[in-house]
Amino acid sequence: MVDQQQKIAKAIQNIYGWMASNQTEEGTWPVPYDGPFFLLPLYIFALRICAQPMSLVTKTKMSNYILRHQLADGSFGIHQESKSGTVFTTIINYVALRFLEHSASEPELKNALNWIHEKGGPLYSASWCKFILSFLNLYSYNGVAPVPPELYLLPSWFPFHPRKISGYVRIIYLPMCYFYRERLTIEPDGLILELRKELYQQPFDQINFAKHRGTFADTDNIFPETRIFKISMWWIKRIDPLIPKFIKKKALALVYEHIEYEDENSSFIRQAPVNAVYNTLVYYFKGEKDKLEKSWEKLPLYLWENDNEILMQGFTNTYTWDCGFYLQAIGKDANDTDLKPLALKTRKFLLDNQVMKELKDPFKYHRLPRAGGWTFSYLDNGWVVSDCTAEAVKALLETEGLGDELISDERVKKAIGFIMLLQGDDGGWTSVDKAIGSPKLEWFNAANVFVDIMVDHSYVECTASIIQCFVQIKQSRPHLFTSEMKNAMDRAVKYLLKSQYKDGSWEALWGLCFTYGICFVVEGLTMYGLSKDHKAIQRACTYLWSKQKEDGGWGEAQESALARHYIQADASVVDQTAWCILALLNGGYAEDPRLIKAIDWLIGQQLEDGDWPVQPMSGLFYKTTMVSYRNYKRYFSLLALKKYRQELDTKTG
Repeated sequence: MVDQQQKIAKAIQNIYGWMASNQTEEGTWPVPYDGPFFLLPLYIFALRICAQPMSLVTKTKMSNYILRHQLADGSFGIHQESKSGTVFTTIINYVALRFLEHSASEPELKNALNWIHEKGGPLYSASWCKFILSFLNLYSYNGVAPVPPELYLLPSWFPFHPRKISGYVRIIYLPMCYFYRERLTIEPDGLILELRKELYQQPFDQINFAKHRGTFADTDNIFPETRIFKISMWWIKRIDPLIPKFIKKKALALVYEHIEYEDENSSFIRQAPVNAVYNTLVYYFKGEKDKLEKSWEKLPLYLWENDNEILMQGFTNTYTWDCGFYLQAIGKDANDTDLKPLALKTRKFLLDNQVMKELKDPFKYHRLPRAGGWTFSYLDNGWVVSDCTAEAVKALLETEGLGDELISDERVKKAIGFIMLLQGDDGGWTSVDKAIGSPKLEWFNAANVFVDIMVDHSYVECTASIIQCFVQIKQSRPHLFTSEMKNAMDRAVKYLLKSQYKDGSWEALWGLCFTYGICFVVEGLTMYGLSKDHKAIQRACTYLWSKQKEDGGWGEAQESALARHYIQADASVVDQTAWCILALLNGGYAEDPRLIKAIDWLIGQQLEDGDWPVQPMSGLFYKTTMVSYRNYKRYFSLLALKKYRQELDTKTG
């Protein structure tokens, strides 16, 4: 036992050493937030359309990133670790390489083009690809799923009003419907004419694009169009010409007003990279030079550059989300002389990045009040998130007593107020929006390559984070804990218990998938006060034990998300193993030989500098696209090791 305690202590000190060496002065641990393989092409398209300067070094680094992820058959996947390609991502990356001045005769491009032709070309690509190609003048809006801005003029109670769909989708829909109604497209220059000949195996001006609105290769038909969606497309196509011009003009003006509102309230950073690029292009086509200039001041924030490559991230950064967990992982060790400076800097970052400025007329623009929340990245983004807020508050309260500024009661109350807005009727919590749309809106998902996107419904991981936060508030600031919060927690626990599958698992959406969900939920339920012997917790633990690998670790394959059941990965994964250890410790298995084997595996993977090797991506975007959270292996492993050490200390007295 002494040897085990020494091993644990050494591993913990090693990761602390890495953290001390890699923390920035502002208190963060920067990492690239990469994974999706449809982002950088959008940035490249915007550069060329807006005639932004691009150095040879920039072109080379962007090319390096794209070509490094080309698959053996010539295709490109929807994310960096994809095992197969989609027509969508292969076409847009091919076009991006041509925009970066690569020749169509290069072997890599010839292989990509051959694969594209084998799959039917752009006519069989996903709807997103057809839309993008339309504004590049490489496709026709006649063959694009209609994106009518007139929906914004409907009464707010109408089932299909845009306010009822997820903010993540709605904020992209805004510029898309502006593009669609105005049929915005660039003039065809020499390269565009060449690309038309390369991408299509028939003359461009002879193609019946309307005929191919709903034709998709199997690779791009992950979420097939529903019958009701197809019928609605048929009707919209026929109703559209009948809409009076003054109605179209009014709708377009309203949509543009919403776009401006989004930009002004996010310091032109926008919610995420896709709408950041699209909004920028709206200003370009409208000739709004001032707004275009502001856009290009902020758009490069989405880039990550190293010595060899440039990529586009899913957000500008992961600072707030990561700092919340790093600070929790430090915990009471923050009083240690060597660790106190780390904790103080991280606390200051979190305190400085709480959003306190309220939106003007949020409900008018289909937003919720945001004051008191935290974003995923930092203050200026402006899009506050339920679990980012919960983890930040929990971290700040857990590490009080260092002699620095405390988070005031008023600021905690503001955070509580924001969080309470997002609880759904089912007792669970959403991420950024109140769930007001019917789940049946998913029938109208037109993306083809993303699943479960239309409504920001309750998520088990967000719900569990908020339960943990509320319990921490009750412990640290009991005078702020209200009966409303108690009732909210009770409802949330009922939601979680009801959401457990028969096999004992919980399914998360934002992380992979069953290991991530179980980790958060079991922590939330035990902090709430359920006994470790509660049948729901023990069922979850039994489920995890059934998935443990022979080496002691856990590895859930990326295919689990779309299959919606656990699929074993080829090898154990560090962050997933840490999640399972945390859940099993909460289930009372500290002395179980299988748990000790898991701990030994986790320590055995640690590198000399205290870090862990690069891991497969465990973040998730709408069931199909993996996202890299490179700090997960660090702070979740630290949390697991410290929790196990605490159990050992309790046993030895």
